[in-house]
Amino acid sequence: MGTVICKMEGYSEFSGKQELPEMPRQVLHLAEKALKTLIESGLPDNLSHLVVATTCPDSLAPSLGQTIIEKFNDSLSSCHAIDIVQGCAGGVTSLILGSQLAEFNKSSVIVVCADAARKSTSKTSPLSRIFGNGSFACVISYRDSEKGLSMSGSHQYKGLSEVVNIRLGHDADHVINRESKTVITDPRKHLGLSMNNLLAIKLMKKAEQFYIDFVRKSGKPDIMILHQVNPLILRHLAAVFKKHDVEFINIVEKTGNIGVASVGVALNSIKDSINDKKVLLCSFGTGGVITAGLWNF
Repeated sequence: MGTVICKMEGYSEFSGKQELPEMPRQVLHLAEKALKTLIESGLPDNLSHLVVATTCPDSLAPSLGQTIIEKFNDSLSSCHAIDIVQGCAGGVTSLILGSQLAEFNKSSVIVVCADAARKSTSKTSPLSRIFGNGSFACVISYRDSEKGLSMSGSHQYKGLSEVVNIRLGHDADHVINRESKTVITDPRKHLGLSMNNLLAIKLMKKAEQFYIDFVRKSGKPDIMILHQVNPLILRHLAAVFKKHDVEFINIVEKTGNIGVASVGVALNSIKDSINDKKVLLCSFGTGGVITAGLWNF
């Protein structure tokens, strides 16, 4: 018994320049880009859950999952919404959880990953240019099949939890008081996304050993999709994994880093060539976490 990712859609927008559209409720708007296509194509009758992942939601309450069900109530009213806000690692976490829920409940689950990643960074930061915006949505259904999620794993590395910071939350008032002179003119500089490059490099050095330990138990994949961090890191990781004889997917030049949606959008870009393939999806970043799952397509 297993599960099948039977439908998927991806959307991204990216520019190496500073200009990308911004609007209120932008994460919800991006989520709609991928989800609406799935809904229009017809959804299964046995939907049980909507699993939603984002790094920086439009609001903490109502959650992104709740606003999606409100927007598409005619199609999703039977779904129980589960929201995951754990940074970039949440993209693969949502797919793992969606697969497990579909199998456990013998049901169908919708997974949506959406991030306005460019909007979460200060325009004065050099980081801003590597980020894009986008979304991924899929339907995972229970089937009498050997396909689906065969193994998953996650590890949080000590001392690397501050690799990425987004300081919105109850403690934000301390930052606002400390930076009162400039926080009004550039709030994202202090409250938006920031990355510690030194810690990021240390986390990347953990990636190969994580892979070795994972495939020792899972078996070797045919295809590997990693979080689309930025061109420099992806080129480095492609060289690292070349010796493992696995097809390495890199679309970051086209999409930028779109947070939780990056792995899903990369998967969507090759969906017509993954039948009967073993695909390793792996995301990492916020919290010093690496999370992976191996799917049989």
